[in-house]
Amino acid sequence: MEWLKQCLGPLRGRLARAIGTPDFDELPVALIQLDESGTMVRGNRGWEVLSGHRVRDCLGLDHREFLHIEDRGLWQQAMHGLSVGMPPWIGSLRYLGRGCELYWVEARLVRRTCGYVASLADISAQVPRNQQLQAGYRSLSNLLDGLPLMVYRCRNNRQWTMEYVSAGCLELTGYAPHALVDSQSLTFNSLIHPEDRGRIWRLVQEGVRSARPFSFDYRLLCADGSEKAVSERGRGIYSDLGDLLGLEGVVMPRDGESAYLQEVVAGFY
Repeated sequence: MEWLKQCLGPLRGRLARAIGTPDFDELPVALIQLDESGTMVRGNRGWEVLSGHRVRDCLGLDHREFLHIEDRGLWQQAMHGLSVGMPPWIGSLRYLGRGCELYWVEARLVRRTCGYVASLADISAQVPRNQQLQAGYRSLSNLLDGLPLMVYRCRNNRQWTMEYVSAGCLELTGYAPHALVDSQSLTFNSLIHPEDRGRIWRLVQEGVRSARPFSFDYRLLCADGSEKAVSERGRGIYSDLGDLLGLEGVVMPRDGESAYLQEVVAGFY
């Protein structure tokens, strides 16, 4: 998360200087030191506050034991990457507390001469909304699997920068989903017919301002050079304070199945 990187940035120099000094225990963030195998050899007070475990009870244990079983492989990959010269790793992981409660942590793992050092911050309060959205995308994608339509989440900018694109993107546009997600060279706006782009922008902004769903038809430019008539239904995603977080919706072909597809997605958008 960008905000956390910015917050931890000023601590990085202090962290590097603190390893091996009393300051290691005083830094306002959970810190752990691991040996080459990933065994915990040191932790500070922040680790005790974060995990609920006493440091002395954790020494000599493989750090993966504190992680959710599904995230242990990711942690191992991060360590391996650093061992072969990759830059510091930053990612989100699920930890299990002393009472087996689940919480989310933003971890920054760096390589040191005798092993690894990680800074850990609890981000559980920021995760639920995002996790609910991702679960919703997976549920909708599973329901619509095999249908020639594309479920998406994007930013509200002129390029419609995609944050999530379902597998149906390939059949609909001829492009694989990964080609559109956060892409600078291939944007979804570039796939919209030039004569339709301005109208679509205006209709989406009208829907966003009034917090109402939007729906319209337009022409899509496919990978094979053909044009395809499509329908789109979507809506804005808002925070609890009413701030716009992005857009989500579905794009489907206008053909013989159009009425059927419209009915299928009507309950979602």
